Amino acid sequence: MIRVRAVKPSEIDDAKNFIRRIFPNAMVQITEDDLLLLAEEMGQFVGFAHIIDEGERVLIQGIGVTESMRGQGVGTILLEHILHALRDNDRPIFLKVKALNPVIDLYCRYGFFLHRFGDSHMLVKKVDN
Repeated sequence: MIRVRAVKPSEIDDAKNFIRRIFPNAMVQITEDDLLLLAEEMGQFVGFAHIIDEGERVLIQGIGVTESMRGQGVGTILLEHILHALRDNDRPIFLKVKALNPVIDLYCRYGFFLHRFGDSHMLVKKVDN
């Protein structure tokens, strides 16, 4: 069973190392104002989500799942957890993504739209009216 929870302050270094294992080339910068969620199964980290409140918008800096757990719904569970937590949010939600990321279809099913900003790609979920 997958459990999603916020990272504890004492776990921040372990969480950063976990993110680096999933995304070895990523610059992992987390501030105390960011929300870092961990997905666990049987006490082991299997996924994460990093959310930044930028004032006028919310940025999902990243969602990642261990290779052995991909395709088993962990990313969906994390995304649903984020969207539930932001259900009363009145700001757009931005999600950084690589252009050929196969999970783009998942995000689009949850109301995100792909926008290109020069060479960068961003998924955006507008406020539900």
